[in-house]
Amino acid sequence: MFDTPGRKAALYMILGAFFLSIVSLIVKLIPADSGILTTQKLFARGLIATIVLGVVLRAKGISFKPGNPVLLGARSLFGMAGMLTFFLAVEGMPLAEAVTINRLSPFFVLILSWLFLGERLKKIQILAVFLGFTGVIVILRPASIPLTLPAGLAVLSALFAGSAYTTLRALRKTDRPLLVVFWFSAAITLFFLPSVILEGVVPDIKSLVFLLCIGLSGTAGQLLMTKAYRCAPGGEVAIYSYLSVVFAMSFQILFFDSVPDTAVFIGAGLILVGGWINYRSRGNRDGGN
Repeated sequence: MFDTPGRKAALYMILGAFFLSIVSLIVKLIPADSGILTTQKLFARGLIATIVLGVVLRAKGISFKPGNPVLLGARSLFGMAGMLTFFLAVEGMPLAEAVTINRLSPFFVLILSWLFLGERLKKIQILAVFLGFTGVIVILRPASIPLTLPAGLAVLSALFAGSAYTTLRALRKTDRPLLVVFWFSAAITLFFLPSVILEGVVPDIKSLVFLLCIGLSGTAGQLLMTKAYRCAPGGEVAIYSYLSVVFAMSFQILFFDSVPDTAVFIGAGLILVGGWINYRSRGNRDGGN
C-alpha cells in the first residue's frame, strides 16, 4: 500500500503529526495539583530527544559540529519560545483551540519569508493567509469573548514556530535535519535545567510516566516528520501535518468529554482550507513547513 516514496512520506507525516499531538494531550492531562512545572515538561521533551538523537547521529557517523552556529542558535531560540508559549496555551485553554491556533505557523512562514527572505507571495497565498487568520478570529470571537492570556500565547506560539521554520529554510543549505533537531533539543534541555533544579518537584510515578511519554512521543514525532521530508519534497507532505487539528479535536472529546463549539469547527475549517490552498499554490516545490 505504501510502496512509493510519496505514500511513505505521507504515512510518516501522519504518524509524526499523531505523536506530536500526543505530546499536547499529555501536557494537558498532567494535573495542575501534581506540582509539575511547565519547565519540567519542556525539560523532559528536550532531554529524551537529545539522548535519542545523539545516539542516532553517532550511529550514522554524522558530525555534531553545526555548519551555521548563528542561524542554528536563532532557530533554537525561536523554537524554544514557540514550545514554551504553546505548552502554556495548552495548559490554559481547551486542547482543540490551542492546537488549531498553533497551525497558523505555516501562514507566518509565508509572511516572514516574504519580509525577510524576499520570497514572492502569490495572490492565492494571500488568500490562504487571510483564511487562516479569519479562522483564528472566528475561534477566539474577540467581539463577544474577552481575549485571554492563553489565547494570546497560542498565537505567539504560531509566530515563534513560523520564525523557527523560516530559519530552517536557510539551514537546509548548511546543516542536516537531524543535527538541527539535536541542537534544538539540547538547547531546550540546557535552558530549562536551572529552573528544574531550583524550582522543580520530584514527580510521582504517574507524573514520571507522563514526562517520559512527552519526551518519547515528541522524539518519535520529530523523527517521523524528518523521515517524511527525506522521502518527498516538503510541499507534497506538509499538508498532512494539519491532521493534528483533527487529532486534537478527537482527544478533547475522548479524554475531556468536551465537544468543541460550532465556532471552533468553523474556524478550524477555515484554517484547514487556507492550509490546503497554500499547499496547492506551492505545487511540488520544496516548502517544508
